[in-house]
Amino acid sequence: MGLSKLFNLIVAHEPGYYASREAMRTIRSILGAVRLFAAPQSLLLLSVDDPYKAVAKLARELTDDSVILRAIPLDAVSSPYLDDVDKTVKKTLQEKYGSKDGKTFAIRLEGHLVDNESGRLLHKDEAIRHLAKGIELPVNLDNPDILILVKIVRASKGLYYAGIMVAPPCSIYSKAKGGNVCIEYPDAAEPF
Repeated sequence: MGLSKLFNLIVAHEPGYYASREAMRTIRSILGAVRLFAAPQSLLLLSVDDPYKAVAKLARELTDDSVILRAIPLDAVSSPYLDDVDKTVKKTLQEKYGSKDGKTFAIRLEGHLVDNESGRLLHKDEAIRHLAKGIELPVNLDNPDILILVKIVRASKGLYYAGIMVAPPCSIYSKAKGGNVCIEYPDAAEPF
């Protein structure tokens, strides 16, 4: 089983065991059947049929008092090693956007990547510069058309993954930012 099959949606919720249970109950009531891969501290790593549609549906139906704080749709999951993440990011970017002239991009790294040779944790700036090499699009850190988000998550003790999203920044649900998400896909407005 490839790593991308493990989970394709990261949901952050308020801290605590009961908040985790409430978040899962809310997600299942909105999305129906979802598969839970892991539930590390204040996160749920889930598998759904289409993560972008799932986030759009959550954004439409979550209430202001929900314990869910953020939902990130993922295009891919890899190991947290720099070379693996770099290959996955470039492949995903090419598959989704090809050579889109006029598009701008930014890279956001949440957590630390691991150097393949030394095994040390890399400084975020060093890792981002490495990931940006070879991307032939202009950089726009304030308002990019395409956000490359790499989020490192700890599934269990000593087991880390890199969740990768390559999409417009507004594809992420954030309660703190008003909860609205853009819908890039015409059929995302349809029932889940």
